[in-house]
Amino acid sequence: MSAPAPQPDARPDARPARRSLRGPLLLAAAVGSVVALGAGAPTWVSGRAATATGTTAVLASGRDAAPVATALALVSLAAVVASTLGRRAARFVAALVLVAGGAGVLAASTGPLGDPAAALAAPARSASGTTQARVDPGPAVAPWPLVSAVAGGVVALAGAGLVVTARRRDTPRTAGRYARDARSAPGAGAPADQDPAAAWDALSHGDDPTR
Repeated sequence: MSAPAPQPDARPDARPARRSLRGPLLLAAAVGSVVALGAGAPTWVSGRAATATGTTAVLASGRDAAPVATALALVSLAAVVASTLGRRAARFVAALVLVAGGAGVLAASTGPLGDPAAALAAPARSASGTTQARVDPGPAVAPWPLVSAVAGGVVALAGAGLVVTARRRDTPRTAGRYARDARSAPGAGAPADQDPAAAWDALSHGDDPTR
């Protein structure tokens, strides 16, 4: 009666699932980085500043109001590219950079929302020609800081997901079991004491291999 054939492991291999998850995470990180980078171009805060002849309109783009957010968005985009080209260690480091870069974009983008007058300080000094320029109360804030902050949050979350997938070992679970079943299957290999060549060598040395 022949032994039953080895059955494959019922647990699915997690490697294809992790690879399929890695693609959307990289896409989300890339889109978030591009959105945060593009959101720095429009005007974030607008208002009026006092000058020697009265008041003048002053504007602050995202690159003026939150230059750190623009720089970190560029770094995050470079980390996405590095994650697609590097090996496992490089991908892990790039994922950590995405987490830090996305969190930094989020934090830097919320600054003008809480203190818009501070975002107009540099443009007001440039317009007035003095180091103590005064910004009129009630500057207007565009929705771009919120867009940049949300994009930074997407980058950070995608980076966290990439960190988790990079830390897991992508080794198949069925190889070891198939190897064990192959070794235990009938006819897989005769033991040393049943090998005809070994028996002949024993006879040539005066030993009886049947004992």
